Amino acid sequence: MAKKKTNYLNNKTFEETITKYLEDPTNEDTESKLIKDLDLLITNILMSFKFKVDFDDAKQECFVLALKVLKNFESGKGSAFNYFTTVIVNNLKLLYTKNKKYQEKLGEYQKRVTSTPSSEH
Repeated sequence: MAKKKTNYLNNKTFEETITKYLEDPTNEDTESKLIKDLDLLITNILMSFKFKVDFDDAKQECFVLALKVLKNFESGKGSAFNYFTTVIVNNLKLLYTKNKKYQEKLGEYQKRVTSTPSSEH
């Protein structure tokens, strides 16, 4: 018997879970499965693309965004895997850009502060 990959997200079952969750968001089993699937997808993307962002913060923001856009997913317009991968990757690009700009501004500020001659003698 073939060994089941633990880091693989089956799109068919992922879409079924999303449909079940949207039909009944109070079902704890479905919610748990959805969170597990999203966790796997987000973690795999973060590990694969090696975005230079804080892992835990990025993961949390991606979860929030994925849950926010969940209601917009339509299975007839594409796969859940592609939809959520696009949403997550685009969000990570945005986080990376924001972080990079922040670090640049911080570096410029530090240069100004450290290069300013002291007026006290």
